[in-house]
This record gives sequence, C-alpha cells and structure tokens, in this order.
Amino acid sequence: MDLPVVLNLAVQIAAMVAQIVADDDAEDEQMMLAIRLAAEEVVEVMELEGDGGLDALEESWTPVTVVIDDYHQMPDRVFKLHFRMGRGVFQALCQLLYDHLVEQGRIRRHRTPFQDIVLMVLWLLATPDTFRSVALRFGVTPGTLYYFYLYIIEALRELAPRFICWPNQEERTEIQQMFQQATEFPGIIGCIDGTHISITAPVNNAALYINRHHTNSINVQAVVDCNLLVRGIHVGEVGSMHDDRVFRRSPLGQRLLHGEGISPDEHLVGDGGYTRTNFMMIPFPNNGHLTDDQRRFNKKLSQSRVRVENSFARAKGKWRRLKHLHARNQAIVTDHIIASFVLHNFLILHGERMIEEDELGRPLNNDEIREGEGGANVEVDAADEELLYMSKVMGAEKRAFLMNHVFRNDDV
Repeated sequence: MDLPVVLNLAVQIAAMVAQIVADDDAEDEQMMLAIRLAAEEVVEVMELEGDGGLDALEESWTPVTVVIDDYHQMPDRVFKLHFRMGRGVFQALCQLLYDHLVEQGRIRRHRTPFQDIVLMVLWLLATPDTFRSVALRFGVTPGTLYYFYLYIIEALRELAPRFICWPNQEERTEIQQMFQQATEFPGIIGCIDGTHISITAPVNNAALYINRHHTNSINVQAVVDCNLLVRGIHVGEVGSMHDDRVFRRSPLGQRLLHGEGISPDEHLVGDGGYTRTNFMMIPFPNNGHLTDDQRRFNKKLSQSRVRVENSFARAKGKWRRLKHLHARNQAIVTDHIIASFVLHNFLILHGERMIEEDELGRPLNNDEIREGEGGANVEVDAADEELLYMSKVMGAEKRAFLMNHVFRNDDV
C-alpha cells in the first residue's frame, strides 16, 4: 500500500476513534477497544460494503440531520414492519439489554439514547442494507454504527442461555404431547437440522467454508420444538462439514450420547443425514422397496421434522442479514447469528405466534417427505465408541418397537 494511502487510512481511523469516544463519552479503558473497532470497521465493513472500497475513505463523511423520534412515533403496525417487533416488545428488549450492559459495567454515561442505538442495530439485523446507508439513515458515522452493532450483538449472545435453553422434563412432556396429537409420532422432544449462513470467504482456510452448493458458509445446527422455539443451537462449524459430524461435535450431541437431558422414551427427529440412535429417529432409506408401514413412518416423521425448516425460514425472513453476512471475522459472524436466533426466541416468548397451531397437523406433500440414511462416518473419542455403538443398537430396537406397536397397519 502506498504511503499516502497508509497515512490517509491512519487519519480516518483516528477520526473514527474520536467520533466513537465523543458519541459515547467512553472511559479510558474503552480507548483500546474503540481503536480496534474502528480499525476493523475500516478494513472489514467499509471495504466489503462501501461502494468505493478503500478509496471511499479519502472522502469525508458528511452526516445528515435525522429526527430519530419520528421512528419512535410510528404507528405500532408500521414500527413492527420496520423493526420486526411491536413497540411493547421493543421496550422490553431495550430494558433487558440495558440492564445487562449496566450489570456488566459496560454502560456508564450515554450521549446517544440507548433506544436509538437498539433501533439502529435492529435495522441492521433486519435488512441487508450496508453500514453506510444505515448510518446515513440514522445520522451517525459508519464507525459509530459499527461500534453500536458489535456491543449489542455481543450482549445478545451473552444473553443466549436465558432464551435458548434445553427443555426440562415437564416441558419435554408437553412437547411430546403436542407432536403426538398432531402427527401421531410419539416421543418427539425436538426436530434437528442444519442450515447454511452464507458469508464472505474468510482470509484463512477459505476452502473449508465451501459447502456442497459451492458457496462459502457457516453451518448452523438447531433443535426446534413444536412452537418453532429454538431449544438448542450450535454455531461456528465450517460449511463443508456434514450435519451429522456437526451434531457429534456439538455440546448437545455429547450430552445426549451420555444420556443427559433426555429419557429413554424420548428422541429427536432428523432427516436421513443423521445417524439413527436411541435419541435420534430418522426415516427409512427409500430403496424402492419400502412397505406401506415404513412409508407411513417416514411421512409422520417428516411431518414433525419440518418444524425446524419452518423455524429457519421465519428467522431468515425477519432477520434478513442472515441470508448473507459480509464479514470475515468469524467471532463477529457467530455473535450475529446467535443474536438473531435470540431475537427469534425473544419474540415467541413475548407472545408472537410464528406458525398456526393447526399447521403442525397439515398433511405433507410427497416432495416434503425426507427419506434415506446418509449419516457421515464421524470420528468419536475412544471412550465414546462403545457408547455410540450401543446407542445405534438401541436406536434400531426403538424404531422396530415403533414399527410394531405404533405404525403397523394390519388393515393394509
């Protein structure tokens, strides 16, 4: 890089730091964080999302006058359209985040109203707009917006255990009953699947992030209940990794393998990409010779399992930046994804219905029924090899029991 460009870059970073500190009245210990964030803004956000790349840094940022109160005064219906939640839920979210940040000692004095900060970040999460255009819309610099964005998504990630949590026994019983009433498939406590979040190719080990669709992505594994509430999530594995391997590497996969958080008559349902075990039911492979009972088993399983796809669709539909993340820093990518699913659950827990109750009992079309067994050859620790083997044996026995006592139709 030429010396004039380097000097100009340094000036721009210094200007962004000054703006961040001025806007947020940062304490001394926040200075290094502000410098790091501003530097990341220059090389990551402005380069990736700005129309002119680094050349755009040569131009001074000219803020425009914006009356943010106009957003707060919108009718609730319009407010929800733009910020994905009603004003009452928004107030609850602001209070939650503010209390958490104060408790963590990360808020002391503010010149920017906190509700305005949350509005900016929600707009970013809900749209694919560039940082440049969102900053202009809210009358701040891109560096300041990026600073707000980072500490809000970090706070949401820290709050994840409060909103994405494994169901207790009472909740699992209720989930089982709802699934069985709607689909006649017993024992289901959740549906599992993976989804790919498209990202910009990372600087290091980029080839590992190329998925089967030949694009760069992060693999996100989620377990969802009948209300589309995410009950478990694992984020951060590379796009090339098979779903079954992601599951085995996840903390949830390890817990279930060791019998934690699940009873013998309970199980997840997944597609044919997972390995059948006593805690994971998957469809029969379609080898062209399926019996009527096996087809019925596959249909009922798929009818339940499709809830996880519904949940992914709702989350990506509301928090549309999940459709593609312009970021190379994988820690930020992970925070963004988890933050979006925390908001997904936050809305459900505050009364928003993501899907109608009778939708769970809707018969599936033939193209919606998943079949086949294609679990990956997953390496496990030597201490877990016997556990996995026994789990597979018990999985075969459990499915045979279900076929003989639940899905057998003697009239066919």
